Amino acid sequence: MSDKPDQHTEALLRLLREGADEGAFLGLGAPAQQVEDALEVRARLVAQSRREAALAALYETAGDLASLRDLEEVLQAIVRRARTLIGTDVAYLLLHDPERGDTYVRVTDGIHTEAFKNGRLAVGTGLGGLVAETAEPYHTADYPNDARFAHSDYVDGVIGAEGLVAIQGVPLKSGDQVYGVLFAANRRVRPFAPEEVDLLISLANHAALAIENATLFEEVQRAATVHQRLTAVALEGGGTAGLASTLAEVLGGSVFVLDAHGRRLAAAGEAPLPDPLPRCKGNGSRRVALDDDATCVTPIVGGGEQLGTLLLVRHRLDASDVQALERAAQIAALMLLSERTVSQAEQRLRGEILDDLLGAPHRDPEGLRRRVALVGLDLDRGHVVLAARCRDGDRRRQVTDAAGRYALRLGGLAGEYGGNTVVVLPDGPGGPGAGEAARALTAVLTQGAGRPVTVGGESAGPGAAALVEAHRDAARCLDVLFALDRDGEGACRDELGIYGLLLSHAGRSELNRFVERTVGPLLAHDEARGSELARTVLAYFGCDGSLARTAGALYVHVNTLYQRIDKVGALLGADWRHGDRALQVHLALKLHLTGS
Repeated sequence: MSDKPDQHTEALLRLLREGADEGAFLGLGAPAQQVEDALEVRARLVAQSRREAALAALYETAGDLASLRDLEEVLQAIVRRARTLIGTDVAYLLLHDPERGDTYVRVTDGIHTEAFKNGRLAVGTGLGGLVAETAEPYHTADYPNDARFAHSDYVDGVIGAEGLVAIQGVPLKSGDQVYGVLFAANRRVRPFAPEEVDLLISLANHAALAIENATLFEEVQRAATVHQRLTAVALEGGGTAGLASTLAEVLGGSVFVLDAHGRRLAAAGEAPLPDPLPRCKGNGSRRVALDDDATCVTPIVGGGEQLGTLLLVRHRLDASDVQALERAAQIAALMLLSERTVSQAEQRLRGEILDDLLGAPHRDPEGLRRRVALVGLDLDRGHVVLAARCRDGDRRRQVTDAAGRYALRLGGLAGEYGGNTVVVLPDGPGGPGAGEAARALTAVLTQGAGRPVTVGGESAGPGAAALVEAHRDAARCLDVLFALDRDGEGACRDELGIYGLLLSHAGRSELNRFVERTVGPLLAHDEARGSELARTVLAYFGCDGSLARTAGALYVHVNTLYQRIDKVGALLGADWRHGDRALQVHLALKLHLTGS
């Protein structure tokens, strides 16, 4: 038998080499078995060629994606390559939104309608929603008429407006993490071959890894940028204002720096401060969804103490934003601790000068004048001296700290002296005067302490001796305000009426003698018996002599009140609540409170 192929075999081999179609083989008139064998070989060669092309394309794609670092470039490359490899009219990519719990269109290629480009898809809705929910691939040759999917008017309307018919979607998945869905689609009925689905799955797997790498690279790069920029702000003394501005520039959105009481220290961006303010949970960050934006709130913690809060308001937030904000909070803590340390050191220095100024002004007059000049005070001009106190003793530090900041801003001194917070401010012609200065300080300190703070004030002429005398009168004024139950108010001696007059022209010892002569027996009885006769008399005068109102104010029965009134009469005389005698008793009790 000859080894030379017959003419039919040669013709079939030639057609195989030329890649002829099936009709050419059938037209040779060769034996049926030879034609069948040749067609099978041809099919295998075509399949092999397709696999080689797909592998080459995937290899090329993997190389392209691995070389990209910008996430937007990665996503664009994924979609563009998917459309080219599968040979479809369009391709697009949906990413998962952890804040809203759905998916949104991120990148498209071949899509024309804006509604599609801005579309959102609930998990479980439509083909894409099913892929996102199950993390399994799905495809259909005729989506509008395919009953396997949960159709909705919104999704069908968007797809219909774009004219899409055949759609296949595969999950972008790396491990257990599903980033979104990759689609290839046509505007006509078109079944997808298994190898096309496999090709899109392979591409999606490469794409998921590329997204993961690009995301990690972007997070590292942005974290490094944030750290570098914020470190520069801290070293250059930019403070919280520079920190807020830099963060808003790097992260986008609006940034707020709040103190420990929720008051704004600095802000950058156009968004308003959220109301109500979202609160941190312990020492951790917290993301809060708002109407159109999301907020990340991060505590600023230093030395085991929450010094304040950082807020980032932006349309969309992810884990890298939270990490960047937490890194910024660490630098903000260093800034605030540094500012506090400097402020406390300066306040201590000013407090020491205040002690010398009020306690020993004659010990070293020239040295005192030099030290006072170092902090900006001029003893040759007039001043206002203010004495402040809060009934809540636990707020003493907050009161003094707030007073120190206020005095520093106005070129004055502040510190603790004689159990009060004392502030010395420059004054001059056209100045606010002691009363107005006291009320202004009351407002500032009450806000700073979160409790009512009472302030007494007095004006002082030039010289250290005048300051000492003004401080004495301011402290007395403060005592009178407390005795009159005027907590949270500010006033000077001239605004206290007869009490201010008495403080001006009588010494404390003389006033004490007047109190003893007028209500001494009453006070002695209360002290010995633990009774409340003095309080009863003050309530009686405060209620304009109405027994019914007095009983109500004291929360006692009217009969009990009658018994107390009779006892007061026995101790002070029957005329204690009539005429000038009533005025003296009332005044003596008030003066007693100012000295107690």
